[in-house]
Amino acid sequence: MPVSFRNYSQTSPERPNVGTLAMLLTQAGNVVESVFNQLGTPPPARNQQLQSLYERMRSFEIQPRQDKQVDLTIRQGQVAIEEQLVEHAETALRQAVYVQFIHDKQMPPQSTPAPTAAYEHYLQDMITALMLANRHLAMLEVLKNLEGKHYGVRAAQGGHAKNKQPSSKMTSQLIRTMVKGMLYNKPVLANSNKTEVADTMATRIYKANREFEMLDITNIDDLKHEVRELLFDFANIGKRSNRRQTDRERLGHILRHSFPSRDTEESRQMDVDAARTTGRIEGVRTALALQLKQRFGALPRSAIETLETTGDMDQLQIYLERLTEARSVNDVIQNAQ
Repeated sequence: MPVSFRNYSQTSPERPNVGTLAMLLTQAGNVVESVFNQLGTPPPARNQQLQSLYERMRSFEIQPRQDKQVDLTIRQGQVAIEEQLVEHAETALRQAVYVQFIHDKQMPPQSTPAPTAAYEHYLQDMITALMLANRHLAMLEVLKNLEGKHYGVRAAQGGHAKNKQPSSKMTSQLIRTMVKGMLYNKPVLANSNKTEVADTMATRIYKANREFEMLDITNIDDLKHEVRELLFDFANIGKRSNRRQTDRERLGHILRHSFPSRDTEESRQMDVDAARTTGRIEGVRTALALQLKQRFGALPRSAIETLETTGDMDQLQIYLERLTEARSVNDVIQNAQ
């Protein structure tokens, strides 16, 4: 059968998570298109390669689950880079096709009346495959930049990113502004259950970000906790209660109130978005760390910790840009000792 990444038309409207399945297949198709564009593969060869991968999965000749063990190390030298381009391109394609394969061959039949344990399991497998596909796509893009002696997308655009403030700070400022604005527009929220309000606000922010792509948000649960902390901060402005009492009240609320479970169609779609973003960030972060080690040897602990906690694509691109002229790790990650 043709590998179209649009085969969700077979799914009936009554089937649970139909929107999530559609998103997964669409995003997998986007990965495939990006890989082929990076390699300059002509359309006839694309279809043939996808069909071959699909058939080899069906015959168990290749097992995409084993791709989790693939080494992400960047090896220097023109020949080594060319070999790695092929490796990461093939892995990204394998994982993207695997998303389609799971949908076609492993998901429970349409007659299943409600989500089963097997259904949920395979849905998570599809999300994981999408994340891995994006991780290797990001590695492929970094390697293509290395091949052309460019380390970052922004460097090719004139290097203007050097003068930008770190996006992580801008993200926090924007989230704070949005929360403050929602409180201003609906003051009654200030006296409502902060966990419930944070859940609603974070979901609104996440959905708006999915449409307008303002921020790199990889985890809605982390966003909910951040919004709840902001709600406490705003509530305590102007109060004369001491810090210890305030912290005690905050901790008491957190212990008594948990965020609602997210076993819904909408939450699944958020997971798909997060898988795409997280995979790309992990790929770029891994490529950057390995390139730093290749050039400067063992990295100081502070540099490793900074990389591990950097979840913002713009900031990672700034590091990649700095790498072009860096003479030390500190030139890339400032204050790395």
